[in-house]
Amino acid sequence: MQYILERSKLFIFLILILMLVGVYTFLTLPQREIPETPPGLVLVSTILPGAEPEEVETSITNPIERELQSIDGIASMDSISANSASIITLEIEDGVEPDGLINTIQQQAQRAAGSFPEQAQETSVEKLDLTFPLVSYMFYGDEAELAELERPLADLSDEVEAVSGVAGTQVKGLNGEQVVIELDGDALAENQLQPFEVLESLQQANQPLSLGTHSDGEQQFLLTVQQSEGIEKLRELQVGQAAVPLADVASVELAEMPAEDIVTFEGEPAVSYTVFLQTGQDVPSVDDRVSEVIEGFNEDLPAGISAERYESQAENVNEIFSSLYISLLIAVLAVLVVTTAGLTLYGAFAVALTVLASVLIGLIPIPALGVDLNQISVIGLIIAIGILVDDSIVVNDNIQRRYKLGDHAMAGAINGVREVYPSIVSSSLAIVVTFSPLLLLSGGNGAFIKALPSILITTILASTVLSITLVPMMQYLRTKRKKRKISDTPGFLGKPLEKLAQVYSGKVLKGVLKRPWLTGIGGLAIATALLSLALFTPFEFFPEADREEVTMNVRLAEGTTIEETDAFIREVTEEVAQEDGDVNETAVFTGEGLPNLFASSMDNTGANTGQVAFRIDREATSASAFIDKWEPELRERYPDAEIFLDTIVQGPPVGAPVTVTATGEDIDELAALRDTLEEEMLANGATVVTDNLGASVPAIEYVPERETLEDNGIALSTVTNQLQLLTQGVPLYTLYEGQTPYEVVLKQAGITEGEPIDLAEFSLPASTASGEQAETGGEAGPPAAAQPGPPELVGLDELLTAEETTALAQVPHKSGDRAITLRAFGEADDFEAQMLEVVDNARADLPSGYELSTGGENSDQEAFFAEIGILFLVVLLLVYLVIAFQFKSFGLPFLVLIAVYLGISGAILGLFLTQTPLSFLGVMGIVSLTGIVVRNAVVLIDFVEERRLTGDFNIEEAIIESGYARIKPIVLTSLTSIVALLPVAFSGDPLFEPLAVTIIAGLAFSGIFTLVMIPALYLLFHRIVRKEKKQTA
Repeated sequence: MQYILERSKLFIFLILILMLVGVYTFLTLPQREIPETPPGLVLVSTILPGAEPEEVETSITNPIERELQSIDGIASMDSISANSASIITLEIEDGVEPDGLINTIQQQAQRAAGSFPEQAQETSVEKLDLTFPLVSYMFYGDEAELAELERPLADLSDEVEAVSGVAGTQVKGLNGEQVVIELDGDALAENQLQPFEVLESLQQANQPLSLGTHSDGEQQFLLTVQQSEGIEKLRELQVGQAAVPLADVASVELAEMPAEDIVTFEGEPAVSYTVFLQTGQDVPSVDDRVSEVIEGFNEDLPAGISAERYESQAENVNEIFSSLYISLLIAVLAVLVVTTAGLTLYGAFAVALTVLASVLIGLIPIPALGVDLNQISVIGLIIAIGILVDDSIVVNDNIQRRYKLGDHAMAGAINGVREVYPSIVSSSLAIVVTFSPLLLLSGGNGAFIKALPSILITTILASTVLSITLVPMMQYLRTKRKKRKISDTPGFLGKPLEKLAQVYSGKVLKGVLKRPWLTGIGGLAIATALLSLALFTPFEFFPEADREEVTMNVRLAEGTTIEETDAFIREVTEEVAQEDGDVNETAVFTGEGLPNLFASSMDNTGANTGQVAFRIDREATSASAFIDKWEPELRERYPDAEIFLDTIVQGPPVGAPVTVTATGEDIDELAALRDTLEEEMLANGATVVTDNLGASVPAIEYVPERETLEDNGIALSTVTNQLQLLTQGVPLYTLYEGQTPYEVVLKQAGITEGEPIDLAEFSLPASTASGEQAETGGEAGPPAAAQPGPPELVGLDELLTAEETTALAQVPHKSGDRAITLRAFGEADDFEAQMLEVVDNARADLPSGYELSTGGENSDQEAFFAEIGILFLVVLLLVYLVIAFQFKSFGLPFLVLIAVYLGISGAILGLFLTQTPLSFLGVMGIVSLTGIVVRNAVVLIDFVEERRLTGDFNIEEAIIESGYARIKPIVLTSLTSIVALLPVAFSGDPLFEPLAVTIIAGLAFSGIFTLVMIPALYLLFHRIVRKEKKQTA
């Protein structure tokens, strides 16, 4: 210590350099609204054109899932086999390196692809990266002019995606174009061509043309053939053995693709343009660069189109950070005011500088911990400011006390630190071990809260070092120059604090020590009784954000067209907007829904789904009130539609309160079980029950006439290919017209949407030799096209019989087995218990081989509390060990941990009195108290032990003397922590109020009771230990 003090100016200069590094770190930390919570999901998707769900399940999904089940590191596997598509969603286990796992998944998927049908497209393995929407624009107005924006918006995306920090862009509301080759049946017949011949020619035409090279002995030449490009190349393509130009038997034109999204803004046709942010990027700076590009684009828009900045994360970040920075500034000012209340001006300055240095230096390692600047990290700084001042005040106060006792500059600084550094180090270690386990929280909750313990740990460590170095250095430099008289009552509240110390030590402690049993046991009884108030305290895991946006999810019956869905959703939206004057703005996204705006998205989207974003007047109503008003009303008006209203939640996404998963082999049996469960759930308190199977859709099933097929030598695959050409068409490949890519689709004219399908209008050629060979037992000959003379045509109505039926919309799997998941929503207090009772009753009648399992948001919360309970026990054990090592005692740490018990009781009391919900951050506040409140007990007991061990005081005198010496720093540090958090407690922010209230109430209650109970319990502990020693002797 002497070495440091003798070089005080040099070390202070070094600290100032580190502070500048901290300032730089703070200014360069990426800013965002909430912490990034990586989803840890991988999507494995495969397209099988024209296949029904059960065929997709058998041919694609099952082989892939069998291969994936052997991979370690996959937490869960869910899949949907739908029409023409298999989609498998994999959740990666926490701690598994995703890139290596994705490589393994790709290898296994490629192995499975060996058994796929020929027409299956390549399997895509894609990691779902966490890409937040940075900014979203609405282009609205004239529909015809909007349709012309496709190419300009593609060029804009190229420019925007070149901006550093942009992950990508998404356009909704433009259908795009494709090249459609529509075969003319009459022209095909006239040229004696069959569709499969055209298809074969088109597939061969997509192969690269390579003639190689030739040398004439002097020079090497590349051999090429002059060809047209793009669509014109297709029109000139010669098909069939007769080399007929494709344009003679088909039309080749650009056509609008089937609509995937229909967007309207304030009732007008619109196009949504959203820019997504890369992970780890700074929101405001990237937004500035992107906005400059888009604003330039907007200047050249046609007159009939308007542009509006619809949503901006940068605006939200600036608004939130302005409020938080005001709270941070108030906290700093409050700390300065409180410290000057009991310290000299120079002492207050030394403490304030130490706190500032601790914060700035503590920020230096933050980027390496993967933490950015968000709401959670700023709140961590506010809490840190209140805690960090403790060490500095204790050191400063004790150095001043040593100077009052007559120590010279060097000795006073050294002795002042030596007397208190054990308690400072141990209490700081207690805080560190309190917050360290929070870094181990798993899943989205752990990622969400990570910034809080990270900030507190680094700043506390910095504060511990600086309080025992910077404070004594500053006091030493000041006292060395001139011996100054130390006031007995420094600070503008010095005299009241001195009076408090005298009353506390002279009256309160003497009274307490006369009745230690009554004080100790009585205090514990009061604290225990207060814990029961938790039963009357509201609970809300993650609160709703105080935002103006409310989203509405709508799902209609399977088979509903996107145009019908759009008309319905627009009608509902107009009703709400006309009947509710609090609605300021509406936007409808029919189809796939919102582009991840307002933390809202839908699963299993399609033509029958859509989302609406309402902006409401926050001064007239709240999001929750709007939802409570309209959700039941709309469900009553439209019982056939599945309608959910929601708003932004300040935390990771949450699901349904209760989920029930039924697994088994037969999908019809599972569907029947689903229907029974849904009926019982609705009858026992559920307001809405949804599932991932959905209702069966109307279908036309074509039954092959196999005898006729055999007689005519026609393969069933030829018939199904013909039907596919007539209906949805066959996707071929990507064609480039200049630099613009277009998908090419081959179709055959003849079927008109909205009219019945008449199979008699279509025919296939029979094999002329088939009948003769059937009679003689020979094999079928070549197709009719290879035989002389015109082929005999057989109508499709002779080959197929159409029957109306229903079909599955999709086949869901869980962990490789067929499984239907029901999601139940309800408002009853015992809702979960009621739903679990329904499931238990259903289990009694389950067929063999079928199982029911439960989960949901409530189960996730229970899992979180179980995890946090285990971590809390670990925290208590670590705190106990730290204190046990300091006091070299197994018993004394239990006295210190009583302060934790008192803090929890005070936190519950504070939440109850203010009716603040016990939330995720409220629980974090209670855990945080474990490290914070032990400081006062450690400082008090440490001084008692020091006085007692000198032999100059008996036990009562040691307690009274320590109470007099320590009450001022205890009161000042507690007041500072409380005052620093008051702006947050009164901010009205539903996310952070519970955190602030728990810490404020816990500190206040624990602080008061610690000053009374700990001396009494310490006296009892000392008497018991002394008695045991006498008995042993």
